[in-house]
Amino acid sequence: MKPHFNLVDEPWIPCLLPDHRAKEFGLREVLARAHEVKEIFHSLPLVVTALHRLLLAILHRNSGPETPDDWKVLWHRGWDVGKLERYFTKWRDRFYLFHPERPFYQVAKMPDAVVHPVQKLAEEASWGNNPTLFDHHYRDRIVPFHPAQAAQYLVACHGFALAGLAGPKHGNFSDAPLARGYTVMVLGKTLFETLALNLQPVSWSGSDDQAAWERESPVRPDKRGAYPRGLADYLTWQSRRIHLISPDDAKVTHCQILPNLRLPEGFYYDPFKCYRKDKQGKMYLPLRIEPERSLWRDSHTLFEKASGDRATLRPEVFQWVAELRMGGALPENRDFHFSLTGLATERGTAKVLLWCQERLPLPLAYLDDKDLLDKLKDAIAVAEKTHETLRWGLRWVASLVLSPESGGQSRRPDRGEVDRLLKSWAPGRLYWPRLGAPFRRLLVELPDDQEDSGDGVIIFGNRKMPEWVRTVYQAAFATFREVAAGLERSVRSLKAVARVEGPFRARLHRELIKGGES
Repeated sequence: MKPHFNLVDEPWIPCLLPDHRAKEFGLREVLARAHEVKEIFHSLPLVVTALHRLLLAILHRNSGPETPDDWKVLWHRGWDVGKLERYFTKWRDRFYLFHPERPFYQVAKMPDAVVHPVQKLAEEASWGNNPTLFDHHYRDRIVPFHPAQAAQYLVACHGFALAGLAGPKHGNFSDAPLARGYTVMVLGKTLFETLALNLQPVSWSGSDDQAAWERESPVRPDKRGAYPRGLADYLTWQSRRIHLISPDDAKVTHCQILPNLRLPEGFYYDPFKCYRKDKQGKMYLPLRIEPERSLWRDSHTLFEKASGDRATLRPEVFQWVAELRMGGALPENRDFHFSLTGLATERGTAKVLLWCQERLPLPLAYLDDKDLLDKLKDAIAVAEKTHETLRWGLRWVASLVLSPESGGQSRRPDRGEVDRLLKSWAPGRLYWPRLGAPFRRLLVELPDDQEDSGDGVIIFGNRKMPEWVRTVYQAAFATFREVAAGLERSVRSLKAVARVEGPFRARLHRELIKGGES
């Protein structure tokens, strides 16, 4: 069978151009024209993240800088397109999506593997334990994928697939590299800038580091797990053996998926993740996405340099950008952003709750100015404490609403019942989104809100912090009123709100405006 759909030339990487037109490119063209592309764009952020990592793996094999000076040359001149052309020529046969022996990111057809509809590759489709917030129509009928679409989801599956059962003959699936914890990526104004900003030297890449398609034969799985040989190996890590089934090379209808490579327990070398020690202090774990927790609340942790006990490790990509800034390779007046992307999963299971992506400004001063970062911590702490005060007020309302009456007197309700009612109101889902846009403004404006104390010490936030405190106050009170408005219009509910609203507002004023609880 003649190989078909070569990813070097065929358009399959979805991009957004500066004039907001959408267009797909092959690997050769997207890298050659990266200056002309605004960004990779797809409805599923998991695909976007996975495609960036694929492109970074190719660049690491051709243009990876060894020093900040090397990077500065690359930033101004661009990568060597001729070298990339020679690379794609050398490995062209390994980029065929439907190669009979070495299909891209796949294995040949597996005679003992179950055949699934191709939608099995898509994390947002409803499969197995995925809850109803995902699309369910794939259960009812097969919807073929165009080869470009199949290639996108193939790459994303290798990045984000979750551990689970594969059947008695095949053992268990392991987590793909991005299945737990969120991934950080620095963003520029063009695809070239984004890729260049995330292209960093990595100390643990050995001389035998290779991308998956460069190996003469696939790596044999080790049940105990194995360390990648370097960053290119890790960025193209394949925790699954996958085979796409195409009846006519024009569409993909089915696929096979079996377990493959496993990362060792405690692996914490992803340069795009933030790690924190577990409660026992023995192992680093990636920061996770929590469904009710806005990702910007981790900003101070992401920016902070490793402490003396190294309890937290910020993403290496931020360390790299800080080095570039200190070395004068990055312009001070440039605006950068960063994205946070990942899956929220039920702890201890492979149940996907949601996928999430946030984009935040990245003022470079936060990466190496401790006083500025401490002020940002204070701002987030104010919001966290106020959230607890909001929960205190609404818990009081819930206890009054649930207080049963006996003989004309109210009895204390069951605590579990109160917790369940408060959870059903989900005040955090109303409160935190109210602070998202104001926090982004604070993040940008705080570095410029500085005054000299007179003895050479710079003080941040004299103007912006009071504004932030007032915003937090308003968000908490608005959330309280919104929850109250949604209660049933019973006498008991109205009395409960009326009794709590005054003390709640007074406590907010005391803690935020006066700055204490006295």
